[in-house]
Amino acid sequence: MATTYGDILAALPAFRNQLFQEAQREADTLFHAPEGVMKAFAARPAALAFATPLTNVHATGAGVRVRGGQVVSDEPVIKVYVFDKFDLAADTPALMRSFNGLAVDVEVLPVQQALTVPADHRQRVRPIAGGVSIAPVNQPYVGTLGGFLRRTVNGVSQTFLLSNNHVLANVNTLPLGTAIAQPGPELGATAQAGDIFAALSAFVPILFPDERLQPVINRLDAAIALIPEEHVGQLALGQQFGIATYTPQVAVAVPGMRVVKSGRSTGVTRGIVTATRVSGVRVDYSDTNTPRIATFANAIEIVSNNGQPFSAPGDSGSFILDEATGRPVALLFAGDGRSTTACDLGDVCQQFQAFPV
Repeated sequence: MATTYGDILAALPAFRNQLFQEAQREADTLFHAPEGVMKAFAARPAALAFATPLTNVHATGAGVRVRGGQVVSDEPVIKVYVFDKFDLAADTPALMRSFNGLAVDVEVLPVQQALTVPADHRQRVRPIAGGVSIAPVNQPYVGTLGGFLRRTVNGVSQTFLLSNNHVLANVNTLPLGTAIAQPGPELGATAQAGDIFAALSAFVPILFPDERLQPVINRLDAAIALIPEEHVGQLALGQQFGIATYTPQVAVAVPGMRVVKSGRSTGVTRGIVTATRVSGVRVDYSDTNTPRIATFANAIEIVSNNGQPFSAPGDSGSFILDEATGRPVALLFAGDGRSTTACDLGDVCQQFQAFPV
């Protein structure tokens, strides 16, 4: 019987548990010796200087095989992500080849970068649609407006824009009520008259470890900004800039799904979901003074399907849509130039109790 995505999902918890146990044993064997016995130090590639093959693994998920840079969308696999990939030949651990009869695919996934940066998507767009430039007022960076959400509280309907925490709240630092402008500071840091249309309403805090060996896990890089009723008329509800088909109903991303997004920097791009439920993804939120690496679980990985980057700095906050239906599945927040990392949009909507319009 052919392996299914469901088979991979069902096996993933047991695989992660065995990986953890074997990595611990591997590290103990390498770095510990009987009392009084010196341990030989072998010359190895820099990335492996303090890592064994299994401890070089930092993230795992359920996905499809990528072979020679090409996505094999009909071959479900357990995904194993490493910082650097070396040909270990016969020394490759069995767990990096297969698990309980299921195939394992090893892929390089560097530390991801949160995609903001100091086309048409960058200009003043009215009515305002998903996929265009936004930023908090007087902040020297730019991100993307993903789309619009709505919820009803005590009989009152509220409309929000959705993007990332690191776009709307500058990684936990901006106060609620901070003004949000469209476009972002493409020509300068000060918003022009009529550019301000929303105010930061809520964000999911991004957590960082107090100590290197005590990681904390994040699931979402997300924030919403309330759009006052007098500005709702400026919105192109139910539209993504440059994409003909957009259906504002959340769908579930699955490996092999062809997706499309509209973003501030790269415009409309297309790709393929290569993995979901990815845990252990590292994302760099450092500035010039403060190195900060956050770890994420339940992430979604996407690669381009045409050789061009799926995302670039400034695309953070974009909605990622199922290309076949136009339904949003994920919220883009990081990448490394080859792969793109996103949050599950269903989780985001549940967090804020607000849903696409």
